[in-house]
Formats: sequence, C-alpha cells, structure tokens
Amino acid sequence: MYKLCLLLLLVACACVITEAQLTFTSSWGTGKRSAAPMPCRSDEAIAAIYRMIQSEAERLLLCQKP
Repeated sequence: MYKLCLLLLLVACACVITEAQLTFTSSWGTGKRSAAPMPCRSDEAIAAIYRMIQSEAERLLLCQKP
C-alpha cells in the first residue's frame, strides 16, 4: 500500500511539473524558419534518386528468385 501511494504521489508531481499550454497565433508570422532560403528542387537529383531506388528494387527481385 505504501509503494502504491508513493507511486501515485510521484505521478501526480510529474503531471504538475510537466503541465504546459501551447498557443498558436497568426501574429507570429513565418518565424525563424523563413530566414534560411530553401534550396530549389533539382530535377536531376530526383531522377538520380529514382534510378537508384529502381536499380535496388531490381537487384532485390533478382535475389528473391530461386
């Protein structure tokens, strides 16, 4: 009984300590993330990734054949 009461007390303390409120407003704007320009999407890089995935898929299919 003593251990159960101690556990409940610890859980209650953890709940009180970790209580928080998140508020999102439109007045924040875009924030710090907009400060760093995002690089343009490279079609060549996307094509290279697609070819790499395709070749790996073909290799795996060849390994699965008896």
